[in-house]
Amino acid sequence: MKRDFMASTQTPFKRFIFILIDGAPYAIFKELVENGTLPNIKKHVIARGCLKKAVSVFPSTTGPAFTPFFMGLFPGTANIPGIRWLSKEDFQNPHRFKRPGVCSYMGLDALDFEADLPAGPTLFDFFSPVSNIYNPLARGCPSAKNLTRWVKPFVYTYAHFSHQWRFVNQIASRHLREAVEAGDRFVMCLFPAVDTFSHLSHTQSPRVLETYREIDAAIGQIVDTLQKTNAFDETLILISSDHGMTNTHTHIDVVKQLDDAGWRCLHYPRLWRRGTTSASMVSGNGMTHIYFKNEGAGWGERTPFEHLQKIGAVEALLQLEGLALVAGQSRDGSIIVQNRCGKAQITCQADRFSYRFKQKDPLGYGVCYDSVSSREALCQTYDTAYPDAIVQLWQIFQSARTGDLVLSAESGYDLRARYEIPAHHATHGALLAEHLHIPLAMNVPIAEACIRSVDIFPTVLNLCGHDLGEMPQIDGKIVY
Repeated sequence: MKRDFMASTQTPFKRFIFILIDGAPYAIFKELVENGTLPNIKKHVIARGCLKKAVSVFPSTTGPAFTPFFMGLFPGTANIPGIRWLSKEDFQNPHRFKRPGVCSYMGLDALDFEADLPAGPTLFDFFSPVSNIYNPLARGCPSAKNLTRWVKPFVYTYAHFSHQWRFVNQIASRHLREAVEAGDRFVMCLFPAVDTFSHLSHTQSPRVLETYREIDAAIGQIVDTLQKTNAFDETLILISSDHGMTNTHTHIDVVKQLDDAGWRCLHYPRLWRRGTTSASMVSGNGMTHIYFKNEGAGWGERTPFEHLQKIGAVEALLQLEGLALVAGQSRDGSIIVQNRCGKAQITCQADRFSYRFKQKDPLGYGVCYDSVSSREALCQTYDTAYPDAIVQLWQIFQSARTGDLVLSAESGYDLRARYEIPAHHATHGALLAEHLHIPLAMNVPIAEACIRSVDIFPTVLNLCGHDLGEMPQIDGKIVY
């Protein structure tokens, strides 16, 4: 989706500080701002600019949801369709010395995350000097300025098993303060503990709320530094999240459903299972890719939705309590989305989207759309239960690594009942509004009502005075 870029009419900012609060839902963040829990963010950022409700991407999970911010690309465009995925072509014909076509960025494959991305600049390529803190998408950041590059694997592993995530955030706060004091032009800092504590408990547990307060205090410290050095007015500050979350009461055993239906399922961590004819690759636990071995042809190609419906796979999965949606690609290239009550079709021609359904609308819009732009599709569905789902379902199937089917859970459910240690009590990754709606707090007012996370990349660069005329094709647009 090629965009035309316009130059900013205001004086460009000389510095940019990007705070990403992993797992902060828009509704909770807004409530904390309004009830006084986040006084520094309210005073120094929002009061000078805005707090907007933005839309993340599908899947709304760490990793895939970072490519919009740093490259302006949807996960499907970036060919990173999940935190776990299977490449049917590579799995069919595995390379002797390379990865076998199965990936989980939750393990050692995290080292290959940047290598799996397409060519193209990141935010780090536009500033100097820069600093990166915990963010996994650090391409363009010099190794010496990737401040947590060496410590992150150790502190994350320790915190994962000990549940001591506060000190991980404390390390982030210290590096953030030091990078700002050093005068770096771009400082990116990821705070992971809201996400991890939410998974361990619920989205507003005492530890989660205390983490928000600590992040707010860290922002107060850097604002104080900027004010003392007369750099505050020339610094763009952005606070956002990669995804929202919902509390979880039920875990769905997708693997057992596939096994019982006759499609022996490959899944993490049981990658050694023999005789498998399906695979489940979960992301954020709210969505999963399902892959099927094609009869006679092996794994190599994507299986059309019509064939999976004919053999009963779609119906078998829709029997699962808590499963909201099943989506797949038709033989004609369109996207089919179905629930227990209805089925719809998404098509796209010349960047114009159409959405048609029969009987009951599975996405609940209640109207069909004919030849609307990507932006019109976003605005028309912005405040629905499935915001931007027309475009988001289309974009994810543009990745060759996307499953034959993509499943999305209902609120309160997740799609992983096995081997989740520790057990998760909060979920993200689905097409749900609670997972897709994220906060966007900036010290610059933005009038645009409907914003995607992919819009942040061009907007930030524009505000910082960078010429985007020669940029390669991206999925976002500048918002004002």
